[in-house]
Amino acid sequence: MRAFELLESRGVTARAPGETYVSDTDPSDILTMQDITVLPNEGGDSYEDMDQMMQAVDSVIPDTNTRVDDNKPNSGTRAAIIASVTDSNNQPQYWVRYIRAIPPQGVHTMWKTLRGYKFSQGAEKESVPIKPADLIPDENYRTASQLAQQIKQGTQALGDLGEVMADAVDQALKGQQNPIPGAGKYYNVLQKYGGEYLGPIALMSNPGSVTGDTAKMMEAFNLTNLAGSSVMFPQDKAAELIDSIIQTADGRSIQVSSKISTSGGAASSLSGVYKQMTPEIEQRFPEGAKIIELLATESAVNGPLKVARMFNIIDDDDIRAMANLDKRTQNIGDLQSERLQQMTQQQGVATGTQERPDYRVFWHALTAVMNAVIPQVNANEQFKNAMLEVLNNNEYVQLVTKAQQAQGRDAVTMQYYTKFPAVFKGAPQLVNKTYFATGQKGRIGFKLK
Repeated sequence: MRAFELLESRGVTARAPGETYVSDTDPSDILTMQDITVLPNEGGDSYEDMDQMMQAVDSVIPDTNTRVDDNKPNSGTRAAIIASVTDSNNQPQYWVRYIRAIPPQGVHTMWKTLRGYKFSQGAEKESVPIKPADLIPDENYRTASQLAQQIKQGTQALGDLGEVMADAVDQALKGQQNPIPGAGKYYNVLQKYGGEYLGPIALMSNPGSVTGDTAKMMEAFNLTNLAGSSVMFPQDKAAELIDSIIQTADGRSIQVSSKISTSGGAASSLSGVYKQMTPEIEQRFPEGAKIIELLATESAVNGPLKVARMFNIIDDDDIRAMANLDKRTQNIGDLQSERLQQMTQQQGVATGTQERPDYRVFWHALTAVMNAVIPQVNANEQFKNAMLEVLNNNEYVQLVTKAQQAQGRDAVTMQYYTKFPAVFKGAPQLVNKTYFATGQKGRIGFKLK
């Protein structure tokens, strides 16, 4: 079985932000994945009845006109999966799949595809090594030409993708936006990863080709051009909100936050948010500021536990039970807390996970705690307000990449535009991409939804 077929068989819930579905009847009708929500999301595998389930769905979807029912609910459906997507006009849609209950192994494979659409092969090459971390191994500053050469050298052995990347780099250098032949199947990776360095190349070499607030940004920095500028890519990407730093010819720094126009991408770290927290914001939103501080500065273990204690999800005895638990045990009964035992048992895992040699009750329990914390924090108005105030108190340049498929979807055009100062809109939401029953890969992140 090819990798693409395996991805397709896992279904809608396995999709990552930025991956696309294409209409069976209209190739220009493309839906871009943003997020997946599973209800109920606060423990339990189903609601008491269909009415309660529908109320939960209505609370998640802000406008019923944007809701698309993939199947019909009935008295037996007491749980739901919601796929948030954007259409070809970048307008939101919320697709809903109604299910009887959330199975212990999770919801993957329960929703094969969006009705009337098929998974786009533009996502087939998501794993190709063209992320900035793959191609730029240090924090040295490079001019636009030097960066272009670095990208070309790093991708020249990738066959037709190398040719696509060379074309995209050359066009960014020249300020061109012509169709790139053969780029259709790499549509997602081009804008999702390539935009992080293609955008700065275009901005430094031909700022006039980058629309939006570029002129406003240049005026704010008292610049007439960016001649002599160079760019650096911080290697510790999990720690900050910025993706690159442009240094002007006179030594000033312009911090760049790279985005794609569909708003997909990896979750951002709270560490960069906390570093910009001001005493005024902390005073206005003390609870929200405290949540950010704990999750940003405490360890990936202590942070979730302390926030869970804030919301009375767990108590001090539960925290002691976690501290005293043998980190090697695979027996849930070793947890000296009935509450944590119940939460851990209710936290679904994939079939066979608990039989794996790397399964640990400690991580399983911590994942359950984190997943209980997330909806509480996401509903907290002080957290939302503190996050948005901090995010919008900045002098970042938001450099947005917009890829569009052309010529029967075989080719792609690349466009770049700026927002200055960077504007962060939407609701900040914690997103768990790092806690698992078999381990943990860093602190919790967030997205704007």
